[in-house]
Amino acid sequence: MTQGKAKGHPRVTFALFAYNQEKYIREAVYGAFSQTYEPLEIVLSDDCSTDRTFEIMQDMVASYRGQHSVVLRRNRTNIGLAAHVNAVLEQSQCEIVLVAAGDDVSLPARTSLSVEIFDRNPGATAVLLSADIMDENGRVVGERFIGGSKADERSQNIDDLLAWRHVTFGASRAIRREVFTRFGTLREDCPTEDTPLLLRSLICGYNILSPQKGVFYRRHENNLSGTKSLLRMNVGAIYDQYRDDLGKAEAAGFLSKKLAKMLARWITSDRKARDVRLKISSEGRLNISDYILALRHPSISFKDILKVMAKRFLLLKEGRP
Repeated sequence: MTQGKAKGHPRVTFALFAYNQEKYIREAVYGAFSQTYEPLEIVLSDDCSTDRTFEIMQDMVASYRGQHSVVLRRNRTNIGLAAHVNAVLEQSQCEIVLVAAGDDVSLPARTSLSVEIFDRNPGATAVLLSADIMDENGRVVGERFIGGSKADERSQNIDDLLAWRHVTFGASRAIRREVFTRFGTLREDCPTEDTPLLLRSLICGYNILSPQKGVFYRRHENNLSGTKSLLRMNVGAIYDQYRDDLGKAEAAGFLSKKLAKMLARWITSDRKARDVRLKISSEGRLNISDYILALRHPSISFKDILKVMAKRFLLLKEGRP
């Protein structure tokens, strides 16, 4: 199969979401323009940035002479990430959507690789590629193999989620559009699209985790997954989104009552564990119930617990409460 040519040539949208990323947006747009897959619709969407992000995007679109269809759009007001995703995906009629951020850089073969993997796995609802990790200056500082292996492609399903063996990586995700349409729009107060789309995709089918790299993922202090961002985030709205989607799936009949109950318990347990994980990452103070939960929960590393206990011991030794 030649690069950029996939069996059946499914219609694909490459959606790049940007907000106040003037420092990085030029590289991100170049990454979108460099995609080898055809036919490809590229949507460059700005959430009413207050810096020069949109102006840079305008200049690049004006000078673009490539073969891709390019749509440039801007929200009239800043509407937040979930509403931004809703606005773009509601307009797209493509079968597959790749989600990209304005601070990351997609490799030229990202779309082709994703479509080829979907072709080999017709039941897959999402594809997650691996990545090189770079710092805010573009220097490669590591790599992430999304399936845990440099060699093997593997799948994950709803059982992996229930056992906390699942992984997610929104920076490299491609989804079938049905993952969005079967549930409808995301709640506008939901601060992230990443884990809600993960849950939706696993309810609808299974994911493929690939060791092939699709992006340069930029790590900096303003990452949504960073501790500072998480501390400011309305985490409760994420779990409200989970419950909404669970209810829709059960009502529509594509989720059994038994599995819905299991997922409801998972949601409650994961919320409690997330709070403890956040305390650990921010070096917050853990109470006795936190330690008990941490010791029992499969999503919390015992090594991380020991780090917190050691930090607490040193503070007490120094006479600080």
